[in-house]
Amino acid sequence: MNALYAVAQHDAIGFAPFGIESISGDAATALAQSYELLGALAPTLLASQGRAVMAGLLPEIPVQPQPQLVRLGGYGLQVTYERQAGPSIADGAVLSPPAPPRPAGGLVVATAPDEFFFAGTGITVTFAVAGPAHAVVGILSAEEGTFANGQWVHRRWLNGDQTHQGRHVRLEPGRFSIQRVRLYRYREP
Repeated sequence: MNALYAVAQHDAIGFAPFGIESISGDAATALAQSYELLGALAPTLLASQGRAVMAGLLPEIPVQPQPQLVRLGGYGLQVTYERQAGPSIADGAVLSPPAPPRPAGGLVVATAPDEFFFAGTGITVTFAVAGPAHAVVGILSAEEGTFANGQWVHRRWLNGDQTHQGRHVRLEPGRFSIQRVRLYRYREP
């Protein structure tokens, strides 16, 4: 999560975690998946550096009870973090020490007016317009995919079940993913 945050929030050109050669298990898998995500996003991230169109998404404290507000692309993004717990007693974890919660966080890039790429795991984002109180935001489209050779490759459309009827974007915990989201604005009567 720290690598994703550093690249998006601080325009970092690299990241070198201490002790990387000695990690294993879930931590090694998560690190490999996060680097794979950064590799896929590299052309978009490099083109976005220095333009104030990216933000890192990382909880400020281990258990963040209130949504974190991020302002980007004329929107207020309210980000919550969902740290997936390890196996429970019902899953047979009684004989082994409990696993630490899986990390949550990621990044967001505003690529066009009303269009964003979200990447990471364990985040849920709702949207508000930075401006008049009577303006409302909806999700026009949300799709999951990846990048190959710098081009977006669509994997699947996310419908009302995955976007809470167009009210939020969710990158499920325990799995790194990229979503392209297009928003629209409207006024309530």
